[in-house]
Amino acid sequence: MTPLIDRYGRPLTHMRISVTLRCNHRCIFCHHEGLPFKIDGNELSAQDWGFVASVASSLGIKYYKITGGEPLVRNDIVDVVRAIRESGGIVSIVTNGSLLSKYAGELAELVSHINVSLHSLNPTVFYRITRGRLEPVLKGIEEALHHGIKLKIDYVVLALNNNEYTEIINYASSHGIDLNIIELIPLGMPLTEYQRLHAPMDPIEKYLEKIAVKKDRKTFQNRPTYILPSGIEVTVIKGICNPEMCLHCTRIRMSPDGKIKTCIYRNDNLLDAYPYIKSRDETGLRKLFIKANSLREPFFKPEKTPEAIQSVNDRYHLEKRSL
Repeated sequence: MTPLIDRYGRPLTHMRISVTLRCNHRCIFCHHEGLPFKIDGNELSAQDWGFVASVASSLGIKYYKITGGEPLVRNDIVDVVRAIRESGGIVSIVTNGSLLSKYAGELAELVSHINVSLHSLNPTVFYRITRGRLEPVLKGIEEALHHGIKLKIDYVVLALNNNEYTEIINYASSHGIDLNIIELIPLGMPLTEYQRLHAPMDPIEKYLEKIAVKKDRKTFQNRPTYILPSGIEVTVIKGICNPEMCLHCTRIRMSPDGKIKTCIYRNDNLLDAYPYIKSRDETGLRKLFIKANSLREPFFKPEKTPEAIQSVNDRYHLEKRSL
């Protein structure tokens, strides 16, 4: 199926699904996938998400990223993944890893890969960032590798952990795990807190330039990727004031209760798919996805300036108050 194309020439091939807002960690930078509100209804069921994927797949949406909250707190998470997979989707998961050892065996044959958040290898620093324990996360990584799951580590760079980037890179290299190094974005926190926690990415990028054997770019969001001597790929994700990333975005998002969201930075054009999903109205849901695609646009355009950091945060909190 040929994917939908928005008015900026961007195909729609990816969907990021927040299946729950519940989480067993409390990360200091959490933005709830840009959803600054409690869900209106119940979390959609595994069968609901299978229906969503069957309709979306018919429109050319091929890749499904399952996230939260923490998706593995759902007792039926394996059923959710299986339902999307059986509807034609290629499924991956973003998890904090604390429950991964429990589900790794069942997920091994269902997912293309799993992203595990690992923001520090120091238990004290890890707790300060996540309010969680490091040991279960490392155990989850080991169990996933044991079952042959392809992993990626997500490392958000903060003032609290930016001195650990070489250690994180070495850990990923020694385990053969690809790595995403992610810049903090100013959602879900006051601007002063963002400025306190934010750390520059330049030293890390210079280090990668020095040690990499090859530099490339991902098609998705035009992300720069460094191939290291160990063979792993390290991708740098800078999601704030980055028009190149926005101009290459091929994703929409959905909330746990079935709202379609066109951009992590926007809640002013949410579309409520819940009635169509629950009634299994395939025609209605198709039309809503087509409408969502017509609303997609790059949030950061070339003319935007760093002052957009303030406008992003202002918009987030304004929408939080109005919803």
